[in-house]
Amino acid sequence: MCRRVGSSEMAPLIVCKQVVKAYKVDDHELVALRGIDFEMEKGEMVSIIGPSGAGKSSLLNLLGGLDTPTAGQLTVDGQNLLNMKGRKLADYRLRQVGFVWQNVSRNLLPNRSALRNVTLPMMMAGVSPWARAKQARELLDAVGLSDKANQRPAALSGGQQQRVAIAVALANQPILLLADEPTGALDRQSAAQVVELLQTLRERYGLTILLVTHDLEVAAHADRVLTLRDGALGQDMSKRGDDGPRMDDAGSIKLPETVRSVLSDASHISVEIRPEGVLLRPENEADEVMTMGDTLMDAPPPPRRRFGWLRRKSAQKVQQ
Repeated sequence: MCRRVGSSEMAPLIVCKQVVKAYKVDDHELVALRGIDFEMEKGEMVSIIGPSGAGKSSLLNLLGGLDTPTAGQLTVDGQNLLNMKGRKLADYRLRQVGFVWQNVSRNLLPNRSALRNVTLPMMMAGVSPWARAKQARELLDAVGLSDKANQRPAALSGGQQQRVAIAVALANQPILLLADEPTGALDRQSAAQVVELLQTLRERYGLTILLVTHDLEVAAHADRVLTLRDGALGQDMSKRGDDGPRMDDAGSIKLPETVRSVLSDASHISVEIRPEGVLLRPENEADEVMTMGDTLMDAPPPPRRRFGWLRRKSAQKVQQ
């Protein structure tokens, strides 16, 4: 576990208060985020884990200024993102936040070299040609790819492409780096290298990093690990402490009292292995019987048997 950077006396870089995001799909409303309360300190690295469709990408899009909340308050570095529009919002996306996506096509342009990919955001920000070339070479050196400056993405490995993508994200010296499954398409070794690089760059450039992932090993490198399920943030998985639950040689785990109180009234407990961990769910036989009864009541009736038709056919054969 890395040390947490920042001071409790400093104002948080990110503040989300009761953030809701809903989408209109035909005549239905799909709620992606349900009252998110969340803060991040400057220089902190936080991982959010959860299944597909949990709302992780929706949260990143809101923080990156790519989408707006349906309700709630959202500030980054003291700036109210709900009040940002037009040129001010575009400037925020260009200069103050960097993005790293799992899909390479969203990170890099295939017809530009690594160097020209890194210089593109600076060109859009109006940086002079000499300054942006110098900065781009420094960033490629920082990600260990100074010798690949003239290579196009197709000539690079998956891990190298993500390194270039990180350099692109840092081109305009943002205060916040948002990484959406940056290791999802990489092998285990390349994924570890990318996460270690993020840690190094965080210290070097004073970055605040929010990373979403399915990989518990990747998430464990952060200062905090939060869960997100069904649009709601769950517990801080990094706060286990020395007295947290442990499994003995027989496979038994002593659960905390708060967990036991939830499970104590269940007739049995369902155990489900998911990408982000193991889920314990209380279940009662009465509930299952009621559910089965409701299912049977809702089922369509079986087709009527046409015994009369069969008897008529049999009588005709006898007469013949």
